[in-house]
Amino acid sequence: MLVSTASPYPVITNGCARLVHDYQALMFPHYDMYLLLTRTDDWTPVRLFHQGQPVKGKLQILGLHALDFTFILFIGFKDNEFTRQLAELRPSFCLTDTYPHPDLPDGLFRGILSHRTVEEHSDLLLVGGSYDGEVFYPDRKSEELVLTVGRIHPDKNQLELVRNYRPAVFDQYGLPLYLAGGVGDLAYFGEVKRYIDGVAVASSIDPGDPLATGSWCSASGIAELCNRARLFVSASPKESFGMAMIEAMACGTTCVVNGDYRGFVASDLRPYVYGHITGPQGSVIELVVQALRHDVRIDGSRWAKKYAVSEMRDTLAQFIDERL
Repeated sequence: MLVSTASPYPVITNGCARLVHDYQALMFPHYDMYLLLTRTDDWTPVRLFHQGQPVKGKLQILGLHALDFTFILFIGFKDNEFTRQLAELRPSFCLTDTYPHPDLPDGLFRGILSHRTVEEHSDLLLVGGSYDGEVFYPDRKSEELVLTVGRIHPDKNQLELVRNYRPAVFDQYGLPLYLAGGVGDLAYFGEVKRYIDGVAVASSIDPGDPLATGSWCSASGIAELCNRARLFVSASPKESFGMAMIEAMACGTTCVVNGDYRGFVASDLRPYVYGHITGPQGSVIELVVQALRHDVRIDGSRWAKKYAVSEMRDTLAQFIDERL
């Protein structure tokens, strides 16, 4: 069973929800996977899913115990009476962005999965995010747009990208910017929307119903956009990993970034992106212009394959099986 505050239902709205979906559907093919969705603030249980369908009842410890899970994997963790009882119920593991982490009690988990660490641990496995290699792969089309993917939210900093996009990029190179993703902050979307004209800047969001679930793109839809994109660009000042970037990279799209990508070893990532990866410097628009002016092309698809579910599956399964 997976336990997470991020749900892929009814649609996937962020990288964590994408990871939860892929872990359920692809990462553990030999297990019958359940997902326990919890509230973001206090991690109290909200709903149990089995193969995408809600399960009635079963939200208390006794009901969950009766399902006799082989193991429990927490995607993040908040220590309280319910989560601790749940973690002690069956062999439990936790995926976190960094280790050690103040939210993780010592000795509670059989093993920890983490994007990065500052100390060695015998029951720690370093893992990145993951993507579905059956969906995201090079299938290059005409390079007709610049793409950014993610929820419209101050954390993603799309306003910096759209504000001067027309004069700096579209008027010079004729490439429109496409914003793929739904609304994460309605007030912020109101600011971004002023620059969405359907010509220089377009979006998957229905301006008449910005909170509609149909604004969010499917994985196959994002892959198709990546393969049509001259550049993928992220204006986010920091990312715990950067799933959208890796998915674009898997499609062979040149990625322009300007933030702190703390889920990677800088020397490992640096050759495969254009821009800044240890913190923002200057303007992301300036980086886009430079990449186009100098015809920068970086195909990181081979390097990105190590983050494909198919490449990670056996290592992760062995790590867990050895600790059951």
